[in-house]
Amino acid sequence: MSIATVKIDETARQHEKEVRAGERFEFGKNWSAFLEVLDEERILKAEESLREMLETETLAGKTFLDIGSGSGLFSLAARRLGAKVFSFDYDSNSFACTKELKRRFFAEDENWQVEQGSVLDNNYIKSLGKFDIVYSWGVLHHTGEMWKALENAELAAAKNGKLFIAIYNDTGSQAARWKWIKKTYCKLPDLLKTPFAVLAILP
Repeated sequence: MSIATVKIDETARQHEKEVRAGERFEFGKNWSAFLEVLDEERILKAEESLREMLETETLAGKTFLDIGSGSGLFSLAARRLGAKVFSFDYDSNSFACTKELKRRFFAEDENWQVEQGSVLDNNYIKSLGKFDIVYSWGVLHHTGEMWKALENAELAAAKNGKLFIAIYNDTGSQAARWKWIKKTYCKLPDLLKTPFAVLAILP
């Protein structure tokens, strides 16, 4: 077993431990459902979004790092636009979703790699090398250490590379309320999670 495989296994075990302790929300379960309705129209919209953000029609010859790849949709879009893609996610289900998307569209493609890893792991980030484009959309504020996550994302950017990162705006009391809701949800028994979620979104 390689050192890289051991590291990925350690990351998976740590993620599972945090989920069991009620310290981590399993975002990947949402992405699993998304894969069932993913179609060509959604993929084309993701491609168009990247073209607009990056102000280019093609990513041929570029390297693209997707931090917190989720469903893998934007990794797929980047690969279809010609980039060499590396995707990783801390969440075990998200990791599986991205792997499944790669299997569907680029099964044997060596120019798209998918791993499970943490943006908070400095050594892991450094081991990936440098990328022309570092992309992380709606992810880093969920790590619990946003500033460290931002610093590590920057580490992965090549000289003259581009960082495309989105984080949620802090809306004061509303943000605090949702933080409490997420923490409470994570600690509930499975039987109570659905009714709690329904009550939480009621006005």
